[in-house]
Amino acid sequence: MHGASGFPKNLVSSFLFLSGATALVYELVWSKYLANVLGNSGQAHAVVLATFMGGLALGAYVFGRTADRVKSPLAMYGLLELGVGLYALLFPSVLHVLSAAYLAVAVKVPDGVRVGPKLALAALSLVVPTMLMGGTLPALVRHFSATLAHVRRELARLYAINSLGAALGVFLAGVSLVPALGLSLSAKLAASINILLALGALALARKHPPALTQSAPAEGAAPSEGGDELSYPHSAVRAALLGVALSGFTSMLYQVTWIRLLSIVLGASTYAFTLILTAFILGIGLGSFWLMTRKGRGDLLRLFAWLQVALVASVCVALPLYVRLPYLFRKAQFMMNRTLDTWPYFQGLTFAYCCLVLLVPTFFMGAAFPAAARVATAKVTEVGRQLGGVYLWNTLGTITGAALGGLVLMPWWGMEGNFIAGLVGNLIAAGVAFAAIPGRPAQPARAFWPLGIGVACGLLFLLPMSGWAVTLSGIASFRMHEAPPESYTAAVSNYEKSTQPLFYRDDTFATVLVGELKNGHRFMKLNGKVDASTGLDMETQILAGHLGMLLHPRSPENVLLVGAGSGVTAGSVLAHPVKHLDMVEISPAVVDAARLFKAVNRNAVDDPRTHVHIDDAKTFMALAPLQYDLIISEPSNPWVAGVSGLFSRDFFRTADLHLTEDGILVQWIHTYESSEEIIKLVMRTLRETFPYATTWLGPTDLILVASRKPITFDAKKVAERLALPDVREDLGRTDIHDVFGLLAKQVHSDQGQQEFASTGPINTDDRNLLEYAAPVAFFLQNQETRVHDERRGPDGGARLWIHRYLQENPPTAEQAANLYRNLDRNHAINDPLVRGSAALWYSLAPDSLEARVALANTTLAQKDLTLAESVLAPALERGREDPRFVTAWMKLITARAWATRTAWTPASGLTETVALGQAQVAAHPDDPELSKALKALCEVVPQSCSSPGSAPAVAAPAGP
Repeated sequence: MHGASGFPKNLVSSFLFLSGATALVYELVWSKYLANVLGNSGQAHAVVLATFMGGLALGAYVFGRTADRVKSPLAMYGLLELGVGLYALLFPSVLHVLSAAYLAVAVKVPDGVRVGPKLALAALSLVVPTMLMGGTLPALVRHFSATLAHVRRELARLYAINSLGAALGVFLAGVSLVPALGLSLSAKLAASINILLALGALALARKHPPALTQSAPAEGAAPSEGGDELSYPHSAVRAALLGVALSGFTSMLYQVTWIRLLSIVLGASTYAFTLILTAFILGIGLGSFWLMTRKGRGDLLRLFAWLQVALVASVCVALPLYVRLPYLFRKAQFMMNRTLDTWPYFQGLTFAYCCLVLLVPTFFMGAAFPAAARVATAKVTEVGRQLGGVYLWNTLGTITGAALGGLVLMPWWGMEGNFIAGLVGNLIAAGVAFAAIPGRPAQPARAFWPLGIGVACGLLFLLPMSGWAVTLSGIASFRMHEAPPESYTAAVSNYEKSTQPLFYRDDTFATVLVGELKNGHRFMKLNGKVDASTGLDMETQILAGHLGMLLHPRSPENVLLVGAGSGVTAGSVLAHPVKHLDMVEISPAVVDAARLFKAVNRNAVDDPRTHVHIDDAKTFMALAPLQYDLIISEPSNPWVAGVSGLFSRDFFRTADLHLTEDGILVQWIHTYESSEEIIKLVMRTLRETFPYATTWLGPTDLILVASRKPITFDAKKVAERLALPDVREDLGRTDIHDVFGLLAKQVHSDQGQQEFASTGPINTDDRNLLEYAAPVAFFLQNQETRVHDERRGPDGGARLWIHRYLQENPPTAEQAANLYRNLDRNHAINDPLVRGSAALWYSLAPDSLEARVALANTTLAQKDLTLAESVLAPALERGREDPRFVTAWMKLITARAWATRTAWTPASGLTETVALGQAQVAAHPDDPELSKALKALCEVVPQSCSSPGSAPAVAAPAGP
């Protein structure tokens, strides 16, 4: 084979491995670049993927024909790599010019038809490099193949090498290159590799001619014993082309569905997406590698058909595993310590689960494509053209699968329907192939019996599993606050007993589930993660809507809300006299699900002032015709892939462009499952665009109120707005009734926030630090990040607005009580803020039994037993009939007993307190805190609790 064998062959194969790696680096980097312009919506992703795949197919078709005619296909390969590398260096500049043109055109186009300009932008920016990439494999197959036997072997070998390189490329890009270098430097590194590959290939091409240096063997020559030289009839070629189109369609249909399924199981972080794609491409590469090592015997068209049946069987058999994955993954990760040292092991565990789901079916996909491609190759002298045609048919299927699978079929029939459609497509491809096999048996039963295996698997596994997707979403849980149930059956049972599903839908962007707990609280899950609820989320959702409206220098009329969630924030905005509310939500199902929360969101979705836009926030804002008085950004957690872009300098600058001169931006961020550095990063990034900002709420959620100009607090104006009936009623749900209650929620003054944020890096679209830091912080599961709350500062919060307000408006006992109730609901009981509010209340209402109990509970939580006793003991006679007082008293007696009792210093008053507790539990059997306190006390004196029915008569117990 001249110089095509031996050392140059292995070296050039390594070139293809590296170019496969750089291709996936480009795909990841360019997709992120385009997402910054087109958004992260399902439509935008489909447009970019379709353009990328279409360019590869077009390149394979065009340059495949060229490879048959050129003197040195290897030199052609080198020129293609050189073109890719040079274009990659120019890509940011090209995209900048095209983006400006896109924005100029798209703003004049109605929302419903903007997919046209999006497709044009993606096509114009990607068609050149993807066409060049698409021509590389046909060129090298043509260079190495001297006979049709070589075509089968070399195609499988090179396809495997290219796929394995691609798997390595996407892995390195997603977990190492882009996190460390950012988008532009990662692309430049890949470009330098392509240029080096090009120079190497051009140098080798001068010394090593292609394997086929003379005309191919005559057509119709007798096939070899193994059948490798067989030239298939036209019917078989047509079947192979239809087969690769169908397998391309089903592979993308599966990929879209597997990504959604594994996002629900593993969490939709950018690391998870990287590992999913790595496992997917790795399986394809291993399948091609297996075909390469398979000896040349048997009919490849028959093999292709059998691989389709095997793919169907592998998916069907795995279906019972799919629904168990949330439980299995939760149980596996529960056994891990949450430290930075174990983060790589967690990634390994995640990758193992990706391989568990993907490796077997993608193995069959990877073997099927080169097998069908060899069937469609009739002449070795035209291998480039014919292989390009195979790629074209395959890519038509993949583009259709990507577009229909995500944009049409997923919303239509969901994950379950997508799997069924994929299985049917594979069986059709298998049936067509079996029908076209030369010399197949005349009896249909003998010719098509393997299809019965696939049908039987479908009936056996699919029918009993109907409805599995709802169960999958229901039991999914990323947070490890408690041990998982003992078994999958127990997990499902617990879910079914505690939760009633009210809504389930798969849409282009997310799988949305709304459930109701036994206590009446509702929650909304997106891809397995709770994003809104009527429980502890209520204060955050309500205040996010009110803060900007109350603090704005004038009454806002035009408001933009990023993220619909449960609609509670929108309802809070609409409690004010706004004229226009644009609500931007990327997931259509979320908007419909929000209607199930109308009892708590004031029917915000269907309010005539609300205008719902299904779009990515960045894309919408870039094209928004309005300037807003107020923008509220309340997206999902930044560890979710794509969300961190809404915390970047680029996003804040876009928001700034669409705010009026005195406009305000309200930005939500969480402190749970986060870190101090992440909070500082977000604040620094925000303040680079908006130099004035304050922090509100806490402790687990923060609301940042930012502006170009300093906000002057006007107590009178705020009081007038708080007095509006709808506003007063809405905020009353959080026990905020007046200016004092509102100001008590301020965490940082402008200066205090700036000091806390300090100096450091900024989060940008090119170097998105948050996208890669947030998933790590989520893994560590830190439940509360300290943010130097000025309310607890050594100066008594002198820079906070409440400091000056209290000098002129001393609080009343009722205001102090409302403050305590608010903080007690949302803060840990041992939080000094809760104790401080209880102490204020008690100082203003010393005769209030409820105030005494409040202060006693907070001091007990901080182990200050002496103060708790001094508060409770004087009111013992008065409080013995109050279950809350008795609960606090039993907690005090229990804590004192454990702290002081020994064999020589026995505690007194225990038996009498047990009797008092038993009497109150009998009178209030539905009070869980009372029962819990009695149980704890009985652990101290079990002998007094062994026979509750014979308890002594209740008398006022002695002091401890």
